[in-house]
Amino acid sequence: RGAVDWQIDDQWKTGFSANYSSVKITSAPGANNGIMNVVYSAPAEYNLKGTPNHAPGDPTSQILFRATNFNNPYWWADNDEFLQHTNRVFGNAYVEYRPKINWSDAYNLVFREQAGLDVYTTNNTTQAELGSAYNTDGEVENYGVEKNMFNNLFTANFTAKLGGEKQWDFGFLLGSEFNHEYRRNWDYDASGLAFYGQPTIGNASTMNSWSEYKSQERTVGFFGQASLTWSDQLFLTVTGRNDMVSTMPRGNRSFFYPSVSLGWIFTELPALKGNHILSYGKLRTSFAQVGQAGIYYNNYLYVPTYGSGMYTSTPISYPMGGATSYTPYYVKFDPNLKPQNTSNWEAGADLNFFDNRIKIEYTVSYQDVKDQIFDVPTAGSTGYQYLRTNAGRMTTWSHELSLNASVFQNKNFNLDLGVNFTKIKNQVKELADGVESIMLGGFVEPQIRAMAGYTYPNIYGYAFKRTDDGQLLLVNGLPQKTANSVNLGECTPDFNMGFNLRANYKNLSLTATVDWQKGGAMYNGTLLTMNYFGVTKESLPYHEGTMVAEGIDAATGKKNTVEVSKQVYYKAYNNVTEAGIYDTSFWKLRDVTLGYKLPKFGGVDISIYAFARNVLLWSKMPNLDPESSQGNGNMGGYFERFSVPNTSSFGGGFKLTF
Repeated sequence: RGAVDWQIDDQWKTGFSANYSSVKITSAPGANNGIMNVVYSAPAEYNLKGTPNHAPGDPTSQILFRATNFNNPYWWADNDEFLQHTNRVFGNAYVEYRPKINWSDAYNLVFREQAGLDVYTTNNTTQAELGSAYNTDGEVENYGVEKNMFNNLFTANFTAKLGGEKQWDFGFLLGSEFNHEYRRNWDYDASGLAFYGQPTIGNASTMNSWSEYKSQERTVGFFGQASLTWSDQLFLTVTGRNDMVSTMPRGNRSFFYPSVSLGWIFTELPALKGNHILSYGKLRTSFAQVGQAGIYYNNYLYVPTYGSGMYTSTPISYPMGGATSYTPYYVKFDPNLKPQNTSNWEAGADLNFFDNRIKIEYTVSYQDVKDQIFDVPTAGSTGYQYLRTNAGRMTTWSHELSLNASVFQNKNFNLDLGVNFTKIKNQVKELADGVESIMLGGFVEPQIRAMAGYTYPNIYGYAFKRTDDGQLLLVNGLPQKTANSVNLGECTPDFNMGFNLRANYKNLSLTATVDWQKGGAMYNGTLLTMNYFGVTKESLPYHEGTMVAEGIDAATGKKNTVEVSKQVYYKAYNNVTEAGIYDTSFWKLRDVTLGYKLPKFGGVDISIYAFARNVLLWSKMPNLDPESSQGNGNMGGYFERFSVPNTSSFGGGFKLTF
């Protein structure tokens, strides 16, 4: 990367910057393609590493403790690949002009023109060798995106100091912005590899699907800002912006959104100035609207691809026998689609005490999001599966509080502590008429959904059948699941807190961060599977013997008396999604860093440090980290199934300051 700034004279200035990056990532898969299922579901005494991962002389025949519905992780590492490679170039150039005008130094006018490019290409490859789970014939998918983004920004900024003793500061800015994005996407998927050892599309016999398309988007915006400051204590700012976008239907491409904010540093009043108890005090409030466009297309035809939805086989698929046809795209676009609009009201206070040794900041905000854009499920008889339309309204209340204190300060020892508190409540007020909930991610079951009348998001899945007073309803001594998916848990935590420590003793320094999350829920398919197979500590009491489960017999309506095998009962219990819903409360030592500053050497400051991250965890959810990731999207972090667990990391280094 590099940058150049050149002051041509007292009126003109110019410069440019350029950056290049190449990132290659090889990652392990999760969910139904995950490799952790085999590790977690095997007994502790099974030597997965010491057992050959394939039959002698046949690398396409995997060896596993259980059925080969999942890949042996060692076989996967030797044969399969999830690869992402991105090359990116971005930069900008600018010219700035400050005209000489016959006025005093109290006035200033600056024109700035800036243009930039951001160009990147991402190539992804998913390869499954002959013998892979889900497709024993082998499969290769090459897909990616190429993006070229051009941005042009022009601004004219005027500032002035007005009034007696220049008590008033005035600023006015006008500008325009032009963004143009060109995108090319491609996806080629083929299966049926002719022979082992060459997992490429050229070695495949059947082209399953192929697509390549180009698209362009353009946004033109005009904006302005006016600011007024009185005596360095009262601050007023008003903004407005109008965008015109190409991605919305004609008639709804232009939208305006304003904002206004007011701040008052009341400790600048003569009666409070110089107060050592209340050193600084500011009150602030604001209102802002933000418009957000969606993606609209004229309805078009495409070549569909149908499958069974099963991950072990596809008994019926389309195209059939190489015959294809065009059908209407499964999403219908509302010709009256309009941009989403978010209104935000905010108020807060910043207070410093005892010569700024204690600092408190508090912010409360309320957001009202209207005309949310969703793909709303529709009846198949319409010829479409979804309608993209304005289908939702959501509100958000948030509270943020931070406290930072210099607990101890002297020549040799400093101790600073910080605490921050965040509470967010998202509520789905309404969805489209007749729509109870909208899927955000997951499987056929369970799913993460936005559900009208509930906090956002929540988990949808099969629950235990229960009596009105909450007791399990049993059939032949075994638990049963509901016929339909129901709301199993609201994902948003009650609150989050962070604790920060910074201590210095002479040349030695210590910093640490601890996080606390209270409440919330997530679906953990890994733990559900481990319990089902009986390989967790919690399952030990169910490995042998019989039991009479607590609950009500569905046939008699009386207390259950049927004796069943513990293993059979525990498998039936963990075959219900509700058993995989966990409280996500946790305490985590996020990171700790220890540093030491060495004596100066030849005018150079030298310091060494060592760090550890994610080293300690206490959570209500057993065995696994509640922050386990499912991959891109991750349904907001509330859905886990066979993902690679979070890792602890340790390291160190040194710094040289000249």
